[in-house]
Amino acid sequence: MLALVPHGVAPLVAVAGLCAAGLVMARPPYRFAALRSPAICLLALLAWGAASAIWAVDPQRSLVLDIRLAGLLVAGLALAMAAGRLAKPRRLARFLLAGIAGGLALTWYDLLSDGGLSRHISVRVFHPFRLNQIAVGLAILALPVAAWLIERSRWVVALMVAAAMVGTIGLLHDVAAKTALALSLPVMGLLYCWRRPVARLAAILSVIGILTAPLTLPALGRLPAVLAAADSIKGSAWHRLLIWSFVGERIAERPLLGWGLDASRAIPGGTEEIRPGLKRLPLHPHNAALQLWLELGIPGALLSAFFIGWLWLRLGAAPWPRLYAAAAGGSLTAAFVTASGAYGIWQEWWLGTLGLALFAVLVMGRAAEPPGAITRPPRRGWRGGGR
Repeated sequence: MLALVPHGVAPLVAVAGLCAAGLVMARPPYRFAALRSPAICLLALLAWGAASAIWAVDPQRSLVLDIRLAGLLVAGLALAMAAGRLAKPRRLARFLLAGIAGGLALTWYDLLSDGGLSRHISVRVFHPFRLNQIAVGLAILALPVAAWLIERSRWVVALMVAAAMVGTIGLLHDVAAKTALALSLPVMGLLYCWRRPVARLAAILSVIGILTAPLTLPALGRLPAVLAAADSIKGSAWHRLLIWSFVGERIAERPLLGWGLDASRAIPGGTEEIRPGLKRLPLHPHNAALQLWLELGIPGALLSAFFIGWLWLRLGAAPWPRLYAAAAGGSLTAAFVTASGAYGIWQEWWLGTLGLALFAVLVMGRAAEPPGAITRPPRRGWRGGGR
């Protein structure tokens, strides 16, 4: 899906969420305690996004997007709950490998044939950046997939799969995917050696990074030396710094409430050009923390910081094998790095990709358990099953 029609990931995760909800309802007892904190956090974020329509630049757009986000977030929570109730997680993990193999084949065919496949499903002229979405998906899943295969003593297959995924990322044009993968490797190494303290440190640094984003990131765009260096490396990097500087000024005008959910598209002054064809704020700030601050103010930043910190702390306590837990931390790093420099945080395909990736990581975590350790979830009426 990411190789052919990335926007199709949103309806895909919606259907998967319905299936997951059915599985959860059919297999009591309903243990929701593990997801209570993130669920409350995400629902509070949705409620605040809906309330922001009162003062939003485009109230109707804020409400419509909030409804769409509600469906995606509920689907994601259902998938997370269903991951622990699957009777055969290893079979689903094998299906994931088959999907990755198919995606790689489609990617290489489209790339070598200059859009020989995508031209039949899209009217847009083919460009290599069309494959950026699958590059990011591969960057997030590469380490957990390889670690799961190693835990299953499939060393040769793990090396082949890792080489194919990393090689594809390296030859595609997406700098965000390359950067995310490169930064995930040292984090994985640190987590492998000292998982709990490194996870706690990552949680603290993530919270600090999100809450201080309006002070740190916009300042980079006000330093001539940094701008000149970014422009010499890549024009889009120079543009990104100026976007962050502009966003920082708008955040300072409404730091408490923000401008309203998805208001980035209509911020006053955002359509002004700083170079021919380059706007001050094209669609979104290309940084999740700044977008949350810009649109939802302090409450949005606090809720998102709590959620990311909670993910790191849960990773530190997850009952997974040492190597797989470290790889999952690398995956979380890759997702966080990509969200900090590439896509709009409310893009449905991006949220869908993150939801499905989380589901895959949780399923592989169960599948990484030693043979015989996986038991079927209790059914209604079984002793100790409850209702």
